[in-house]
Amino acid sequence: MSLSRRHFVHLTSLSLLAGAVLPAAFAQEGEDETFSPENMASFEGVSRQMFEPYVRERFSISRAGQSLGKLTLIEVTDITPAATEPSPQGGKGMALTKGRALTSFALRFQGSGGRLPQATYILSQPALGSFPLLLVPAAPDVDPPTYTAIFTVFATAGTLQTEP
Repeated sequence: MSLSRRHFVHLTSLSLLAGAVLPAAFAQEGEDETFSPENMASFEGVSRQMFEPYVRERFSISRAGQSLGKLTLIEVTDITPAATEPSPQGGKGMALTKGRALTSFALRFQGSGGRLPQATYILSQPALGSFPLLLVPAAPDVDPPTYTAIFTVFATAGTLQTEP
């Protein structure tokens, strides 16, 4: 079955919403605090603008309580879905899904050590705190390694950006 971009954006937004509302649904057995209420609180009001001041900043990365080093945030970009219904509010990077505006953006990180597999990691930055992110590695031959995290969230009145 082929997965269209629209379907992917829809599934991603539902996953993020479910992760924010029902963190226990994603919890793993044991002492893993990846989706603790404290970590998930970081996503309230998440936006591209929240990360832009931290481009070229280093983020600590860990998984299952084990430090894995540092990643540098190298880019924050809007993602504009391919075929979308026009949003009545307009705005770059907006889609309309069943009457609700979606906004999508990507964070791109650069690693400095060994390659990390696709997984959910805890990233920490002094001003932003700690939060879980699903990181997807770029092509295996890219050196130094880069990783992408994609956000698709329902836009609120405060996050809608309109062009003049």
